[in-house]
Amino acid sequence: MAFSELLIGAIDLHVHASPDVVNRRQSAAEVAADAAAAGMAGVLIKEHCTSTVGRAAVLNALYPNGPRIYSALALNPPVGGLNPVAVESFLRAGGRVVYAPTHGAANHIRRWGAGKPPTAFPLPPNFDGISLFDSAGRLVRELDPILEMIAKADAVLATGHVSPEEGLALLRRGRELGVKRLVVTHASESVTDMNLDQQREAVALGALVEHCFFAVTPHSPGRLELADIAVQAQTLGVEHVILSSDFGQVGNPPPVRGFGEYLEKMLEQGLSRAEIGVMVRDNPARLLN
Repeated sequence: MAFSELLIGAIDLHVHASPDVVNRRQSAAEVAADAAAAGMAGVLIKEHCTSTVGRAAVLNALYPNGPRIYSALALNPPVGGLNPVAVESFLRAGGRVVYAPTHGAANHIRRWGAGKPPTAFPLPPNFDGISLFDSAGRLVRELDPILEMIAKADAVLATGHVSPEEGLALLRRGRELGVKRLVVTHASESVTDMNLDQQREAVALGALVEHCFFAVTPHSPGRLELADIAVQAQTLGVEHVILSSDFGQVGNPPPVRGFGEYLEKMLEQGLSRAEIGVMVRDNPARLLN
């Protein structure tokens, strides 16, 4: 299989693969093999229900010369939600990216529904979701020990599927507690949908802003146009943007191949190869160190 030259040295910060609680297009091992064949520098394997630190460690042992496989933990009900013990366990095992709630976020449930495709993941009965705000509109206190651990480990804090307002408050508090590596999760996807002013505010807080190609596929609720991602990236400034795939869905191409295909399509939107390189090589590498 031929892969796009734009993938050489690239890092895809957002890939889903089996094992998972929903069907995925490829296994994590297959994704790693494709990434190696494409000359990629790295792939982050994300799962909504469990930590991926164990499978990342095994794949890194199998590919000592790269690509680097990065791990994630999303703070959803299967790991106890905003659970500092889960975060401590993940970070002590070498975990890299901690996501605020995704499919278990109150914002996600309001926008995309509870346990419905494309995120049909387990939730408690009659579950309204996890909010980062208390009844007075302040960040819940459970976040502070989590943010302190992320800061101490020099790990990455990602905003997940919370609302733009929650995401910005989380980034602000993270900075206050010493978190240096911050990323807005798929800002233009309809479940999060940060406008440009909010993206600029995130950048001012030191965050990189991720845009994912899943949002432009028919499998994403509230489908976006590719031109919208290009315009937002160029308006915000490519030095502040990360392009990722968010692929792994059965109906989408295999993640590595699909990522390359969409990067090629970004050239048609007026982005240069150098600009794409900044967003898929330089910025994710800087975020992940």
